[in-house]
Amino acid sequence: MYKYLQLISSIFAKFRFCLFIVFIFFSSAQSTLVAQGDLLIFPKRLNFEEKNRTQQINLANTGKDTAVYNMSFVEFRMTEIGAFEEISEPDLGQKFAAPFLRVYPRVVTLAPNESQTVKVQLVNLGKLEEGEYRSHLYFRAVKNSKPLGQDEAKETNLGLSVKIEAVFGVSIANIIRKGVSNTSITISDLKYEEEITSNNHNLSFDINRVGNMSIYGDIAITYTSKEDKLYEVAKVKGIAVYTPGTLRKMKILLQKPKDINFKGGRFNVIYTENESKEVIAQKELNL
Repeated sequence: MYKYLQLISSIFAKFRFCLFIVFIFFSSAQSTLVAQGDLLIFPKRLNFEEKNRTQQINLANTGKDTAVYNMSFVEFRMTEIGAFEEISEPDLGQKFAAPFLRVYPRVVTLAPNESQTVKVQLVNLGKLEEGEYRSHLYFRAVKNSKPLGQDEAKETNLGLSVKIEAVFGVSIANIIRKGVSNTSITISDLKYEEEITSNNHNLSFDINRVGNMSIYGDIAITYTSKEDKLYEVAKVKGIAVYTPGTLRKMKILLQKPKDINFKGGRFNVIYTENESKEVIAQKELNL
C-alpha cells in the first residue's frame, strides 16, 4: 500500500507542475482573441473606471461537444520576465480587484458553435481608495469537455490503473483604476546579440515602470541601416508591467532582412500604449 501511495503522489506532483505551465501559458496569451481548447474569449482584458462600471465578455464554443465553464477570480504577481505566480495575499503595493467586481453568470454551458455574453460589474465603489486594483478572471472547463492532452489509462507493474485528464484554464486581467495616473516608463540596457550556432539575432532590454498604475502596450523594433534604409524587424503585442512591479526584462527575436547583417546602423525600440497608440517610451541603440 505504501508503494501505491508513493506512486500516486509522484504522478500527481508531475501533473500539477504540467498544469501550472499550461495555465500560465494561456494566462499570458497575447492575441486579440484568447483561446483555451475550444473556448474563444474576447476581449482579453477588462479595464474599469468609475464612469465605466460594466464590461462584457464574449464566449464561444468552437468544439463539437457541449462544454461547461466555471468562472472565478485568481490572484497573480508578475515576475520580471513576465511570468505569473499565483498568490493568496497581495504583495506590498498591490491591491486585488475581486472584492469590487461581480460576475454573472458564473457558470456557462455552451453547445457546439454557441456563444454567450458574460457581464462583469464594478461594485462597492464607496470602499475604493485611489490607485489600481487587479485580479484575473479564470475560466475553467468543469465537465462535458474533452481536455487536450488527455492520456489513456495506464496500468503499472504494480497493478495500479491510472488515468490522467489535464484540466485547462485561461484567465484575463481585470483592472480597476481610480484617480489620475502618474506612471512613467523608460527603456534601458539595450543589448544586441547574435547566436552563432542557431543564427538567431536578439535584442534585449529593460522596461522600467515608476508610478501608481500598470502599463500595457505593444513593442515595435526597427533597424536603420548605414545607408539610412528603415526595416521593421520585430513586433510584439500585449506587453504589460503590472503593479507593484517596476521592471520587465525583455529578449526579442529579430527578423533579419535579406542581405542585411546588422553591422553598423541603429535599432530603435518603440513602446506604444495599447488603446491610445501613444508612444510611451522609446530608445535607440547605435551599433
